[in-house]
Amino acid sequence: MKPQSGVDYAIDRWWHSQIRERARASLTFVSLNRLAELLLGANPHIRRALRATYPFVFVDEFQDTTYAQYDFLLSTFADGRTAVTAVGDDKQRIMAWAGARLDAFQRFEADFGAVRIPLAFNFRSSPGLVRIQHVVARALDANSMAGVAQAAQLVDGDVAQVWNSQTRDGEAEYLTRWLAEDMAHRGRSPRDYALLVRQKSDDYEAELAGPLAGAGLRLRNESHALGRTTLQDLLADELCRIAIALLRLGTQRRAPEAWRLASNALQDLRAVDPEDELACHKAEAELTAFLGDLRIETARAAPSPENSRTLAARLFTFLDLGAVARTFLEYGTGDLLAIMVEAFELHLAASAAGAATWSECLDAFEGVAQIPLMTVHKSKGLEYDTIVFVGLDDQAWWSHTPGNPDGLATFFVALSRAKQRAIFAFCQGRGQRRRVADLFQLLTDTGVPEIAI
Repeated sequence: MKPQSGVDYAIDRWWHSQIRERARASLTFVSLNRLAELLLGANPHIRRALRATYPFVFVDEFQDTTYAQYDFLLSTFADGRTAVTAVGDDKQRIMAWAGARLDAFQRFEADFGAVRIPLAFNFRSSPGLVRIQHVVARALDANSMAGVAQAAQLVDGDVAQVWNSQTRDGEAEYLTRWLAEDMAHRGRSPRDYALLVRQKSDDYEAELAGPLAGAGLRLRNESHALGRTTLQDLLADELCRIAIALLRLGTQRRAPEAWRLASNALQDLRAVDPEDELACHKAEAELTAFLGDLRIETARAAPSPENSRTLAARLFTFLDLGAVARTFLEYGTGDLLAIMVEAFELHLAASAAGAATWSECLDAFEGVAQIPLMTVHKSKGLEYDTIVFVGLDDQAWWSHTPGNPDGLATFFVALSRAKQRAIFAFCQGRGQRRRVADLFQLLTDTGVPEIAI
C-alpha cells in the first residue's frame, strides 16, 4: 500500500534504506527493535503473553536508553500491571551521540506514573573522592544531592592529584615509577589500577607500553581491535569464557570454577536433561576424555601462534559451533559467532607468542597481572582502586566546550570509577588546556593539588 501521509512516507523510505536498497539485505539492531515493536502492536496476544510472563521489569543504565528502546519498553509494559523499575544517573549519560534520550527519566515518570527515589549511598568511593565527585555532579545538576560514602579511605595523603608534565617521555617515566612504587608500598596488583583515555587508546598504548615493560609492568589495551570486535568484548563473550575454561582444565588439574563452567556448558550443548543421570554421566565422560587428550597435546606442543591455532580448532570442533549457534540465542542470527571465533584465534595466537607455558599464555589472554588501558566509555560499570586519566588536554578533548554536559559527564564517569584515588595527567607536549579549563577549575575548586613533574 502506498504511503498515505508524510509520516508514512518517511517510514517507508527508512525501511527501503534499511533493507530493500541494499545489495545484501540485512537488519540492524534498530530495525530489529522497530520490527519487534511493530509485532507487538499487530499482535496483542504476544504483548499480553510478555506482560503475564514478566510481572517485574528492571532496566539498568536507564540514562543511556535510546528512543527506539524506550518506545519498545512503553509499548510492551505500560499497562499499569507490570512493576517497572528504572535505575540510572543522568550525570553518567555519555551515549547521547548514539541516540540516548535526554528526557528518559522525565518521560518514564510521566508514562509509567513512576516515583523518583534518589540513591545517596556510595559503596564504591572513599569519602574524599565522594566529596570531589559531588562538586563535578553539581556542575551537571545544580540540585544534585551529596553522596554518602560507605567505603573506608585506605590511602594516606591526597586522594586526587593533577600531574603536569612537559614531555610525553617525562610523563611516561614518572607514571611508570609511581605505579611500581605504589604497588610495592601498598601491596597492590596491576589489576587494581586502570589507565583511562577519552579516545585513541592505541596511541597511548604505543607511548606507554615500552616504559612500563622496562619496569616489569605489562599494559593491556582493553579497547584493542581484534578483527571486528574488541578485546574487552571478546572477554565478556560466552563462547570465549567456555573455551578458556577448557584450556585451563587442559593445563591444570585443579580448576573447580573452570570445571563447573565447562561441564554445564557441555550439558547445554549436548541438550542433556540435568535430571537424566545417564546422559549427564555420558557428557562428563566425554569431557574427561577430551581434557585428557588436551593435556597430552599441551604437554607435547609448546606455546606458539601456530600451535595456538591448532588448539583453537580442536576446541571449537569439540564444542561443535553448530550446537553453539543452536544453544545460545546471541549466536543464532548474524555474524557474532564468526566474529568471536576469529577474535579468539587472533588473541590466543598473540598471547602464545613469547609465553613459556600454556598457563602463562592463558594468563596473558585473560590479562592476569596486567594494567588495563581503556576509553572512558569502555570503563562504564567497572571500578578500580586507582584510576589515572591520561590525556586531559585540548587535543584529546577537541570537541569539548566549557560547560558542555557530554564532556562533564565523561569526566564524571572517569572520576567515579575510582575507589581510593584518581590521578589526572596533563602533558604540555600533547596540547594546551584552554578547552578543558573548566574541568581543571572543578578540580581546583575541590582542593585537588597540581604536581609539576
